[in-house]
Amino acid sequence: RSVDGVEVDQAKAREDFLVFFEGFYEELSKFGRLEALHVCDNLGDHMIGHVYAKFSEEEEAADALNVMNGRYYNGRKMEVEFSPVTDFREARCRDFDEDTCRRGGFCNFMHIKPVPLCLVRDIEEDAEDERRREEMERIERRRKDDRRSRHRKERAKEGGGSG
Repeated sequence: RSVDGVEVDQAKAREDFLVFFEGFYEELSKFGRLEALHVCDNLGDHMIGHVYAKFSEEEEAADALNVMNGRYYNGRKMEVEFSPVTDFREARCRDFDEDTCRRGGFCNFMHIKPVPLCLVRDIEEDAEDERRREEMERIERRRKDDRRSRHRKERAKEGGGSG
């Protein structure tokens, strides 16, 4: 298939997209559990390049927005904002999902790039493992800090308050 006279290797384009999706999912998962990550396949100026992430907790979404807004991806500055869309089922083009959308890439409903469910499950499992590992590290650091603090207080008592 060609775009603007340039041949596009569909298999490579698909692989590049899946690599992007996996990396972006992993990056956003650092802020919390993702309920959904959708990448638009639309071509209209108001939708091209849009990625929608839905977090379990609003606070996690706010953290992601604050960190990701203004960062660069592939040489382009990201503009991150909250979306009024709360139910992606209502925003998606059902015709596109059934391969019958006549409006093509310029449709005003979301044409969501498909991602194999097994890939999403694997990425989420890895992200959950990473969150658990980080939580265990935080707990261990707190325990060490608490022990050091108790030890310092005990030494201070023994030494009559001088440090």
